[in-house]
Amino acid sequence: MNILTFDLEDWYQLVHRRITGELIPPRDTVIRQVEGLLALLDAHSVKATFFVLGMIAERYGNLVRHIAAAGHEIASHGYSHRLVHQLSQEEFRQDSARSKDLLEQLVGAPVRGFRAPEFSINRGTLWALGVLAELGFTYDSSIFPIWHRRYGIPGFDLEPQRYDLGDGLSIVEIPLATVVVRGIRVPIAGGGYFRLLPLAILSAAVTRVNAEQRPIMTYFHPYEFDVERLDAFRVIRSADVRQRLHAWRINLHQNLGRGAPMFAKLNKLMQQFRFVTCEEYLNGVELATNRSLLSAEGASVRRLV
Repeated sequence: MNILTFDLEDWYQLVHRRITGELIPPRDTVIRQVEGLLALLDAHSVKATFFVLGMIAERYGNLVRHIAAAGHEIASHGYSHRLVHQLSQEEFRQDSARSKDLLEQLVGAPVRGFRAPEFSINRGTLWALGVLAELGFTYDSSIFPIWHRRYGIPGFDLEPQRYDLGDGLSIVEIPLATVVVRGIRVPIAGGGYFRLLPLAILSAAVTRVNAEQRPIMTYFHPYEFDVERLDAFRVIRSADVRQRLHAWRINLHQNLGRGAPMFAKLNKLMQQFRFVTCEEYLNGVELATNRSLLSAEGASVRRLV
């Protein structure tokens, strides 16, 4: 089994804050983008996990209900999309709890999964796992077991594991997918990695990881499948020179391999391999509890008092 997930957020809202520092409301283009994805999933009878941003759920509650009614799993992407290392433990607790409560009210069911914005649970923020467990989350999928200038924990387990956090708490971590090539971990999980890699390489990577008895944990965003070109200048028209240069770089990076090529790749992979939700995957496996890795990483995961 492999795991199919989408981070439900509005590109324009988040890129505007990244460039200007200001937060604007999400745009309803996200509705059209999600509807296209739901049609693709329905054509293959595949269910996915949607890690929903709280700000999206607050504005487009009917969209979240629609996703859940179609049989997909609703999980949390936090409320404000602020990076974990930018928050205190209490701020992270409040942000995560706000999202969880909102989503549970919308869908009338427990929300068990969490993914941090931009995979921002790293060595220095492993304490977040303890906070999540206290809030009632049973699994997390925030850790990329690679080195990256913005995220990742090199050397982290490649396989899903249950971690003992002490005081009777535990949490399952489902890391993002990588394939080891000549001793180097190569990310293949989704996003820009998926957009740039040819289908043949992606297919071979899934086959190889599955042969190692590991699932591919994917991550995508609805806007990556949109045929309409992304353009940051739509929301920062009066920007200064620095901001305009930043917007140009973002446009260049974010438009590579988007739209129809993404649809074609995912369509083909869903024909070749089995994909399920996080919840279905976890219901079908037994995970041993790992008591050593977190302490070996040298970071505290103590609960808040």
